[in-house]
Amino acid sequence: MKRSHSQILSGIEPTKLPEEEDYKHLYVIISYATGAYSHSLHRIRVADLKSCSSRRKLNNLPKPIQKLPCSYFPTSMGFFSVGSKIYMVGGGEITFGLKDIASRRCYVLDTCDDPIYRIRDVPPLNCEKLRPIVLGPLRGKFYVLDRTLASGDLEEFDPKTESWTLLPPPPIDPIGPCADRFEEKLDDYKVLSYGIVEDQILFSTRKGIYAVNVCSKKWERRSSLGGEVEFPFREQSVFMDGFWYAFSNIDRSHVLAFSFDWDKGFRECQDLGVMLPSWLVKYEAAGIMVPMGKSTLIVAHAGFPGNATKYFYLTFDTCEFTCKSSGEPRHPKVESRRYSTKYTMTDGLVEHLKLSVCLVT
Repeated sequence: MKRSHSQILSGIEPTKLPEEEDYKHLYVIISYATGAYSHSLHRIRVADLKSCSSRRKLNNLPKPIQKLPCSYFPTSMGFFSVGSKIYMVGGGEITFGLKDIASRRCYVLDTCDDPIYRIRDVPPLNCEKLRPIVLGPLRGKFYVLDRTLASGDLEEFDPKTESWTLLPPPPIDPIGPCADRFEEKLDDYKVLSYGIVEDQILFSTRKGIYAVNVCSKKWERRSSLGGEVEFPFREQSVFMDGFWYAFSNIDRSHVLAFSFDWDKGFRECQDLGVMLPSWLVKYEAAGIMVPMGKSTLIVAHAGFPGNATKYFYLTFDTCEFTCKSSGEPRHPKVESRRYSTKYTMTDGLVEHLKLSVCLVT
C-alpha cells in the first residue's frame, strides 16, 4: 500500500553525554513511502564524520541495524532519545479517499541491547497523533503534539516513569460542526515553527503565536509578540549558547541565528551560510539540526540529485560557533565548517519521506 507524501521532521535534543566522541552515535531514521518497511535505523559513529569528511569521497550509508515492518509499525512516527534509549511515538496511515488512521502507540529501543535490538511497548499516548511534533528535553521531559494546535492534544512524557500526561488545550477559537470549517481550523492552527524559551514552548501559527508554560501548564496567546504573527524561521529551532538556530523561511539550505526577547520576539542575527551541495541534493526531502554541545551543531540534509528516486543522499555539516564581543546585540560567527560528510543510499525505486536523527551513547 502506498503511503502519502510528507516532509515532517523530528528534532531531537540530546541529554548530557560523555565528551569522548567514540562513545557518541547518530541514529539516522528514514521513513519510507512504499515497500514492506515503514522505517529503517542506521547507526553512524560521530568520530566517523571526521574520518569520512573528504569533499570528493562518497560513503555508503551503513546498513540498517533495524527495519520496522509497516504491518506492525506505522509510518511517520516521531522519535526522541533519552540516554541509550530511542522512543518512537504516534504516526499512522494516510490513504487518498479513505479516513486517515492515526496511532497512540509508543515503543522504545534500547541501543545498549546490541546486537539484539529488541523493541518493546511502553504506555501509549492519550490521543492519536498522525504527524507528531516532538520537543525537548525540557526540565527532563518531552512534549509531543499533532501538527495543529486545533487538536488540543499536547502531551508530556516523563522518561523516569514512562508515563504520559495530557496538558490543557490552548485558548483557540471554537471549532464549529461544519466539516469544511473544521478542516479550515486545522489549517489555521497548523504549527509552522516552534521554539523553547525558558520554561515555555512557543508555537507559531497563521492565527498568531501561542505559548505554554510547562511548569504551570498554562497557555497564553502572544499574537503581538514583537509585532509578529509567525516566526521568521521554519519548523525546528535549536537553542544553544544563548542563541536560537533555525532554517530560513526563504531557503531551507540556509541556517540562521536568532536572538530573542519578549518585546521584540525572534530577530535574525546572522546567516550562517550552511549550504547543501546542490549537485548532490538538488531535490531536498528533509533537513534537520542536531546540537552536539560545546557550540557545535550538525546540520543534516537529505534528498535526491534529480527526479528519479533511485539514489538518495545524506550530507552532514559539522559547524562550530563563536560569538563576537563587539556590537549590540552580539552575533554568533561561524568559526569553521570543520567537516562535511556525504553518504549515499541505493534501495531501489523507493521514496524517502522523513529524516530523524537521534544522538545517543
